[in-house]
Amino acid sequence: MKQILTFLALFSAMSLSLAEEAVDDGLDYGDYASVTLQVKSWDALGEGKYEDAVKYTEKCTELYEEEARKMQASLSAKPSSDVVNEYWALNDVGTCYFIRGEALTKLRKYSEAVAAFKVVKDELYYAQAWDPKGWYWSPSDAAYPKIAVLEAKTKSDF
Repeated sequence: MKQILTFLALFSAMSLSLAEEAVDDGLDYGDYASVTLQVKSWDALGEGKYEDAVKYTEKCTELYEEEARKMQASLSAKPSSDVVNEYWALNDVGTCYFIRGEALTKLRKYSEAVAAFKVVKDELYYAQAWDPKGWYWSPSDAAYPKIAVLEAKTKSDF
């Protein structure tokens, strides 16, 4: 009985610790779905809440990057529009790396922004992002010119 009570006490303490951690950053992660985190990242970026955008993207990649990389490895080309949604983790994580790069650029953390853009350009290059105007676009293709600009900027800052 004493062991059960000890276990329950430890479990409760861990739960409170995790709950406090989630509350400490003040962000609402919603249902923690990759698409939810991606949308919250876009929203934070659009509202100029760049640190929040980075945190949302970090949560998305923490939870879904392993699955995204499996999906990337299974492909030899960008999925066609009729199956693109089957690659939800790849699309959301790749898009989150792009958003992270944008937010870090706004925060003037250029080398970190380059690193984020390079992940989507070099490693998650089959990711596609949905534009509410009605089409998919490639975060990898969009990241490529940003890397060159930021690398030039970081070299000129020294």
